Amino acid sequence: MQGNNSIGCNVTECRHHAKSMPQCTLNHIEVVKHEATATCKECTDCGSFEKE
Repeated sequence: MQGNNSIGCNVTECRHHAKSMPQCTLNHIEVVKHEATATCKECTDCGSFEKE
């Protein structure tokens, strides 16, 4: 799989992980939040994640 140099990722369990390098293969990802107002990075996640 071809990685996207603009999107680093180390979640190897994701369907979109490049496997051979720590990158995502998508051209665009959605970042989502868990609260009305995000106050720290733990309040956000990659909404494009799909289990492999």
